[in-house]
Amino acid sequence: MSSGDRPEGFHDVNCDLEQPVLRTENSTDGMAPKFRLVYFNIRGRAELTRLLFAAADLKYEDQRFDFGSDQWKELKPETPMGQAPVLYIDDVALCQSQTIARYVARTTGLAGRTPLEEAKADMIVDGLEDLGKKLVAMFNEKDEEKKVELQKELTGAFLTQFLGNYEKLASAEGRGFFVGDSLTWADIAFFNMLGWVTPLDPAVLDRFPNLSKVMDNVQSQQGIARWLKERPQTNM
Repeated sequence: MSSGDRPEGFHDVNCDLEQPVLRTENSTDGMAPKFRLVYFNIRGRAELTRLLFAAADLKYEDQRFDFGSDQWKELKPETPMGQAPVLYIDDVALCQSQTIARYVARTTGLAGRTPLEEAKADMIVDGLEDLGKKLVAMFNEKDEEKKVELQKELTGAFLTQFLGNYEKLASAEGRGFFVGDSLTWADIAFFNMLGWVTPLDPAVLDRFPNLSKVMDNVQSQQGIARWLKERPQTNM
């Protein structure tokens, strides 16, 4: 579908970045596949994948649609599980946000250098779901008093223990990486998740120097720094 044929409510972001060397064994012709990421016009569950594309300087189509538009009603029956985000690799559709992000990480060399490193990175990413569930519960709470209580619980004992555990996991050689001595999707996933926490408590990492280094390493990576500067400004 050409840009001129796009239904109303879609937004395309120019992500025409330098193409790296990719794993192409899953492509039908051995050439680098074409990627199209479809999601709402928010960061939400697709932002980790967008950050991974940015870190790899990998060209993809960032196709967005608005909440409340008719586009999701039209697209939903065509998705594998009736959910977004969806990543199209050529004509193959993948859903489930973690599956998509993990695939992009493996494709771009950001998953880890060995099976053990991959497992360690997966451990970091999967563990972030504990924090993510609490954030979703707080943001979705309609009662303002209950929301305040949930925020206090989140930013109190839970976050102290959670970040304390992750501080130890990021302590190897003090270089600011969770796995090995270079950036992986574990670092990027942590950065992405903490982006929802720091507005609640800007000083949340003051007592965690290793995690602060992780954040600095991610946001100073050239492709990610460019994406953070140029990405669409959304409320979520």
